[in-house]
Amino acid sequence: MQQADLIITNARVITMDKANPFAEAIAVVGNKIVAVGTRDDVAGFKAKHTRMMDAQSKSVIPGIIEGHVHLFGGAAELGGLILNTVNSFQSFYDAVSQYRKAHKNLPVLMAHAIAHESLGRDGPITRQLLDRIVSDIPFVVNCFDHHTAWANTKALEAAGIMRGRKLPVGNEIVLDAQGLATGELKEPAAFSLVQALGPTGGREWLGMNTGEGPVPPATAAQRAHDEALLKKGIAYANSLGITTMHNMDGNWYQLELLKSILDSGDLNARMEMPFHQKNYFEISRVDEAAEMHAQFKGDMLWSGRVKIFMDGVMETLTALMLEDYPGHPGNIGAPLFTATQFNAIASRIDKLNLQISVHAIGDGAVRRTLDGFEAAQKANGKRDSRHRIEHIEIIHPTDIPRIKGLGVIASLQPVAGYGVPWMPKEPIRSRLGAKLPLSYPWQTIRNSGATVAFSSDWPVASLDPYLGFQAAMTAEHFGQAQNLMDTIHGFTAAGAIMDFTENRKGMLKLGYFADIAVLDHDLEKTPADQMSTVKPVMTICDGRVVFEK
Repeated sequence: MQQADLIITNARVITMDKANPFAEAIAVVGNKIVAVGTRDDVAGFKAKHTRMMDAQSKSVIPGIIEGHVHLFGGAAELGGLILNTVNSFQSFYDAVSQYRKAHKNLPVLMAHAIAHESLGRDGPITRQLLDRIVSDIPFVVNCFDHHTAWANTKALEAAGIMRGRKLPVGNEIVLDAQGLATGELKEPAAFSLVQALGPTGGREWLGMNTGEGPVPPATAAQRAHDEALLKKGIAYANSLGITTMHNMDGNWYQLELLKSILDSGDLNARMEMPFHQKNYFEISRVDEAAEMHAQFKGDMLWSGRVKIFMDGVMETLTALMLEDYPGHPGNIGAPLFTATQFNAIASRIDKLNLQISVHAIGDGAVRRTLDGFEAAQKANGKRDSRHRIEHIEIIHPTDIPRIKGLGVIASLQPVAGYGVPWMPKEPIRSRLGAKLPLSYPWQTIRNSGATVAFSSDWPVASLDPYLGFQAAMTAEHFGQAQNLMDTIHGFTAAGAIMDFTENRKGMLKLGYFADIAVLDHDLEKTPADQMSTVKPVMTICDGRVVFEK
């Protein structure tokens, strides 16, 4: 009999394996699970060198598969000025003042996680308002959704955009009646110009903003800095029980950084990276995704997907809708691809046997995406493509059965859903009006038979999966709340289905990778509204302990 490197006992193991849903012990040899069962079942694997872990009757689950994350950007924001508790001009001013006192001599101030409505009656946010807080250095404030940023006069002048600039469709430097920038910058091509003023030169967001690498190329010192940032982000994810992450912003530069970390033996989470096809790229650029896939196809680091943005967000009226926004006649949003363009791109990507994932928030964007997937299927024949739609915040009822029918996976983010106790109902309620009951349809999609995978969209929202559990299970929104087992499945086994690894990951099962989260609570005895108190005590990725409390 093999000798175990690690045995976990006295556990309530939730395996996600229908044939063996619960167990009390697990044995690990190398990077694989060699036994899942009773204490007696694993006893024979114990050797002198075996590490014994007493789970103290708490839950043990598969490692979390984080299906939608911006690792580089999220890592860069760790320890930064976070403004998610701001609710007035005074609280905004105080938060910035306290941060500057603790961080003296900053050449540029970058802040994060404010919302469009954060200042209440003291808003809207403009460059003049920001100048009242910081006027001596460039000051950039990123919206929590990472689709809008605001900049003070110094930042706008330093970026050379006080009088605007021609940008790709769907991106905007908002100008006032005099032709001067108001400070509001919509979508990546606009705000990347001020993000470049920051300490990293904006390299952490190039995978989303441009899809390209740094220009000029990063120096050796910059690469070392960026690798350290990525390792910091991965360590934070490990502390939350996360063992796999799907990146949503991709470029060769991030892949090369992660490959360097892998080669040094320090890659402590499985990482998937897409190619990001921008709406101003030639269609032939998608062939680069095939080259990425050819070079990166390991179990710890791989590529094989193309990420596309179909629309923006409802807050800024840029999510693509089927009908006009209530109170905004003639405005259905801002599509980033025409139907013809997307059909052609989807067909070409699909012909390369690659996966497609599309940011689609509005019901118009969801339909256009499904139409493109259907066009690809007609052009190339049906296959197990597992194309993905990210977000689906509103969908027309007739499109729901098409998700399963086309073999599409719904990649959803409950932590920022409507009806989640800590999320404001405005402006989403006003943006949807009578269509509100059709929004955030987690259970409705699940009931249709489609695969539903959960994630966070960090740093748009908290990376903490147990906060995500709580959101999914407590949302008060037209019957969309999830039960515990479906929620765990969404954060584990569904993620493995999404990345084609369900035969070796996402479950605690004989022969599967030893990707495991040992928790400090019994999930089955934890009330839904207290799930956010759950914390891992140990995270195991590929058989290695990568976090221990």
